[in-house]
Amino acid sequence: MAHSTRLHLRFAAATAVVIATAGGALLWYVQRQEVRQAERNVTMQARFVEKSILHDELAPADVARRVRGARLDELDRLFNSRILVDGGLRVKIYRRGDGLVTYSNEHSLIGTKTDSIPELNEVLGGAVVRDVSYINHEGGTGKNVKALEVYVPLQLHGEARTSGVFEIYESYAPVASAIRSFVLPFAVLLLLALVALWAALFPLIQRMVRAIDRDRAARQTAELALEETSEQLRQSQKMDAIGRLAGGVAHDFNNLLLAITGYADFLIASLTDPKQKHYAEEIQSAGERAAALTHQLLAFSRRQVLQPRVVNLNECVLEMETMLRRLIGEGVQVELELEPALRPVEADPSQIGQVLLNLAVNARDAMSGHGTLTIATRNDDNDVVLEVADDGAGMDDETRIRLFEPFFTTKEVGDGTGLGLSTVYGIVAQSGGSIDARSTPGLGATFTVRLPVTHATPREERPVAPTPARGAERILVVDDEKVVRELLAQMLREQGYDVEVAATAREARALDGPWDLLLTDVVMPETDGVKLSKQIDARHVLFISGYDQEALVADDASFLQKPFSRDELAGAVRALFDGVRVVAGSYAA
Repeated sequence: MAHSTRLHLRFAAATAVVIATAGGALLWYVQRQEVRQAERNVTMQARFVEKSILHDELAPADVARRVRGARLDELDRLFNSRILVDGGLRVKIYRRGDGLVTYSNEHSLIGTKTDSIPELNEVLGGAVVRDVSYINHEGGTGKNVKALEVYVPLQLHGEARTSGVFEIYESYAPVASAIRSFVLPFAVLLLLALVALWAALFPLIQRMVRAIDRDRAARQTAELALEETSEQLRQSQKMDAIGRLAGGVAHDFNNLLLAITGYADFLIASLTDPKQKHYAEEIQSAGERAAALTHQLLAFSRRQVLQPRVVNLNECVLEMETMLRRLIGEGVQVELELEPALRPVEADPSQIGQVLLNLAVNARDAMSGHGTLTIATRNDDNDVVLEVADDGAGMDDETRIRLFEPFFTTKEVGDGTGLGLSTVYGIVAQSGGSIDARSTPGLGATFTVRLPVTHATPREERPVAPTPARGAERILVVDDEKVVRELLAQMLREQGYDVEVAATAREARALDGPWDLLLTDVVMPETDGVKLSKQIDARHVLFISGYDQEALVADDASFLQKPFSRDELAGAVRALFDGVRVVAGSYAA
């Protein structure tokens, strides 16, 4: 296919995708607004019916017990002639207390009960509940059509309190018709706009292609070099952009996962029924698996919390050797070529182990379980080099270029997450190093990790593991996420602490101090946690966040990474009061 043809097709596809995306978003917005307006209309109608008709026409007995006989016929005539008109499909009247249906124009539903007592009580308290559902989702006969469903409180004449709940179903067909009437002309308009855009820009693209073709022969060598440099720049920018996106997503998910796992922990502790307790444990387990996934995203985006120290990569390799041999299987021979006089680097040993583990698993899969895996170290000027090589299937340049992108994988669906090598890339980059891959199809692949030599002196750190203990100190919790701050307050109050909460820095400053501890999120809308810590009178400060905030938090600050457990929070707080610094959930004297 000619270069100009490919360019035209790419441009046509890109503009079509952009316009289709914008049109789809607008159609979604229109549908949403139509549904909301219809819900408001049905709510107004239900309130009008309740106040102007049912308030006077219904007797207390109609709500207190099932309607039968002649009274049932009277109510059928009332609802069919005055209420179920212009799209009305079905009504129900629920009794206060147990949610028994005392009347419905669908007689088979009389005597049934609501499937949501909390929702019934909410309406009895004065709220209005509305939804889009199918008319027979709670039972009934006839065609199961889509409908707008509204519940309103029902108060009869002479009754001092709400007598029951009135529910009405209105047809969804007018809403669907209104949406369809907009979709067709709008789709035609979008198509015309796309054709007009193509007609205006295709001649410009054609002239540009001809100009490039005229100059290509004379500048072929220079263009090849420029093309290679530009590709490297685009790849670097793309990886950086994907990293920022992945880090932001992981940060937001960590807030949600903290709430999910935290409240699941409370449920496990409070439930006595084995079946329900098992459900809560499954929720907590799923939350922990999701936390592991966000940890990989944070590693790729270089926003995970590292605990670097001076290490020898040979020691890291030897510590992992037994696990690697067991993991990759007997069919793969592991050979070590370690430089005896290897210079030290500054890195997190556990993360270096993760790098080795991911690269070894990747090599095993490339060799289909049979071959030779070589792990080598060497000094190279001011760098220390770690190489992992295999004699497997290798890869082409197209695959190699995308190798470190998150969720990119050449494996079958379900055989991998596509985060293994992107995690390696993030760990190495965050440690101040670089990684590249060399490969030829059929001749295996070699991954080369470079880390800068360090001249720092190794320091011995004595880990301290304080036992979470109860206390009575005053603690101020500041987090802009309501579900997070309420969970943290509940966790701390269970330990006996006197806890106050604030959603913003302004609310925090308005509360009376002093405080024994300020527990604050790092990133907040008005003022970040670091600035807030300088404005609040507190003996200790513990920062929390969904990812590493090294640009904001000082090196000697105490920091706890979300999500964390109830015991981890209690231990960190007690550690601070006992004079121990907290770093990402670890303690050091």
